[in-house]
Amino acid sequence: MYCPKCGTKNDDNAYRCTKCGIVIQGGAAKKKASTAVIVLVVAAAALVFFALIGILAAIAIPSLVNHQTKARNVIAQTEVRNVCHAAAKFFMDHPDKAVTLAVLQEQGIGANPDIEVSIENGTMNGLFIRARHKKGNKVYVADKNCAIREIQP
Repeated sequence: MYCPKCGTKNDDNAYRCTKCGIVIQGGAAKKKASTAVIVLVVAAAALVFFALIGILAAIAIPSLVNHQTKARNVIAQTEVRNVCHAAAKFFMDHPDKAVTLAVLQEQGIGANPDIEVSIENGTMNGLFIRARHKKGNKVYVADKNCAIREIQP
């Protein structure tokens, strides 16, 4: 093997040149080996990182969906309460009339498009209001005393 710097002939197994002392073999092989190790370590770290992200997502996503459903149910419960109180106010002024959603909307009760509200009995003594969020899983009803309870859908 000849030295790339000075051109001196060296033994084929020599690590350094016998004349100038420059490393003539072994350096490139070590560099390739260390590069392969670095690539493997980075790949393993990326694999662990993505595995952890997957585990966290598997825990967090169902919890998020559950909390969203609970929030939608609370919105439906609040809506039935607001409609009931508006109906009670309507009956103070008109005790002999029946209340409808249209009448309550004229009084300022906004219709949330995600909430299904129905007044099944609009009389003062038999008031029965039902509300359900379209993406919720519970139905709420209110009676003439605005007592709200959950019923099976």
